[in-house]
Amino acid sequence: MEFAAAATGQTNIIAAVRCRGTEELYAYLNDKIGALDGIRTVETALMLRQIKQLTLAPAAVPG
Repeated sequence: MEFAAAATGQTNIIAAVRCRGTEELYAYLNDKIGALDGIRTVETALMLRQIKQLTLAPAAVPG
């Protein structure tokens, strides 16, 4: 998994994953997510490419 976060509103968790194709995405949703207890629904949205990503600089290590 690339990213996961707790959220408020209609969704409880938002996750971003990277898959090689639709078959791999389906297997991930079916075998991994669908196998978790308490999962009732899953909503997916496909992104074809990522343009930008915000990254935080690591904290300076004293020494």
